[in-house]
Amino acid sequence: MPGELKLDASKSLDVEALRRFLALHEGSCEGSFVRVGGVRALAKELGLPEREAMCALLDAGFWPERFRRSRSVLSAEGLKRLLRSRVFIAGCGGLGGHVAALLARSGVGAFVLCDPDIFEESNLNRQMFCSEAALGRSKAETAREGLLGMASHLEVKAHVVAVDEGNLPGLLAGCSAVADGLDSVPKKVILEEAAANAGLPFVHGSVNREEGFAFIEAAGGRRLAAMWPDAKEGDEAFDASPDTVASSAAGVACLMASLLVRALAEGEVRDSALLHLDCSVPELERFEF
Repeated sequence: MPGELKLDASKSLDVEALRRFLALHEGSCEGSFVRVGGVRALAKELGLPEREAMCALLDAGFWPERFRRSRSVLSAEGLKRLLRSRVFIAGCGGLGGHVAALLARSGVGAFVLCDPDIFEESNLNRQMFCSEAALGRSKAETAREGLLGMASHLEVKAHVVAVDEGNLPGLLAGCSAVADGLDSVPKKVILEEAAANAGLPFVHGSVNREEGFAFIEAAGGRRLAAMWPDAKEGDEAFDASPDTVASSAAGVACLMASLLVRALAEGEVRDSALLHLDCSVPELERFEF
């Protein structure tokens, strides 16, 4: 029986004992890569969440099969940092949905999703988790289901509420970083301020027609507020354009996710340049600020 191997979560796993354990679960291991069945069996044996079982495997020199293709890009320590990260995503539509999916596939282990809206037919042209079957459903809850469908080891909390100064401190508690997928500039500034107050890094994204912007800033940064000092809620001049295409939404989300994965995996966040993506050309520009 698996339990007879007496694997102990309180200490480093013995490699040979671990190999014998995995051998009891046929097809769960190929060389140093462990498939999802082996991860689940080990998590049950050790009494750990699956993402912590993955970290134990990484410590023992094994890699989860789902991250095989990441091995030449991420270090084991970097992947462990991602698995133990929790990212807050405000907005689960064009930007936020793509960011969430990219982060989940890259190794981030936990999410807090927040969006008060439902999917509408006009969202079908660009939003990651919008399908005809999802029309009329909560964006946050549908995104949660979609993330768990691609990675069942995730911890995902979905909140069907709009972010504001009152609820953000509680929503951000226990998070590692904040991702901005909102439409309104004043709301973005409020989110950045809450991230700064919570001591969390902040990754910004915005899209308009065929172009968009992204940057990441270290904890305490307020660069968005400096860019838009006169942004006031209710002023339509500061709302995003309703005309946006799939390439700009997905492209900016890729920039946001790449900035965040690098920062979380390295365990250090440095302010980036302001990245401008123009999909009509296409081209990518950098602006130092």
